[in-house]
Amino acid sequence: MLNIESLRFPRYEQPASLAPLREEVRAFLDESLKAYSPLVRSNTWDGFDPDFSRKLGAKGWMGMTLPKAYGGHERSALERYVIVEETLAAGAPVGFHWIADRQSGPVIARYGTEAKNHPRHHARRGVLLHRHERTQLGFGSGVGQNPRRQGSRRLAGQRHQDLDH
Repeated sequence: MLNIESLRFPRYEQPASLAPLREEVRAFLDESLKAYSPLVRSNTWDGFDPDFSRKLGAKGWMGMTLPKAYGGHERSALERYVIVEETLAAGAPVGFHWIADRQSGPVIARYGTEAKNHPRHHARRGVLLHRHERTQLGFGSGVGQNPRRQGSRRLAGQRHQDLDH
């Protein structure tokens, strides 16, 4: 029989060095999210606001753990955790950049070619962003569902958007 006590983990106290970053993020979010209603803020992961994503990227809070050679900031996972925790707790609209910052960027950095890892992919600044299209275009719930063709390319449930053009 499983003993529930064996599943307990010791409490982890975050380093005090994270406190200034946490305060900076909270101040930024307080100012940036003033105009958002509680209803809008309750939909944080599906929140779609390119301007907010640009501001977050301009602060250096995207691509935080990616190598500098690939346009990242080489900051710690704990620093990135602070950003994620605070943006979600505040109800920030993270859906526009979430996939690029959390999933695609790290996967491409780890397994991608040098060409794919080139800093021109600017996920860290909120310039090149991935967004699940299922809520925007009525696609299925997973990547690869309801694929479509664009010329000779096959596109699945993600789109890439370059905000500089």
